[in-house]
Amino acid sequence: MGGAQIERFLTLIEPKAAFNPAQARREVLEYINTRMSDVAGELERRGEAIIPTSNGSFLLTREDLQRA
Repeated sequence: MGGAQIERFLTLIEPKAAFNPAQARREVLEYINTRMSDVAGELERRGEAIIPTSNGSFLLTREDLQRA
């Protein structure tokens, strides 16, 4: 890929939106509410559950729940 192609490619990439904690919290809660048994199963087996959000993955651990 040449320099002009790389430059064009980079202009096509949208800048990632700023992290929005309120939105991320809503997404995490929605994921947990709709997949409660899956999340609980992961926490039981692995001690953690990976929750996808539009801002990336959130790692929920047993320790997080104990502190809450």
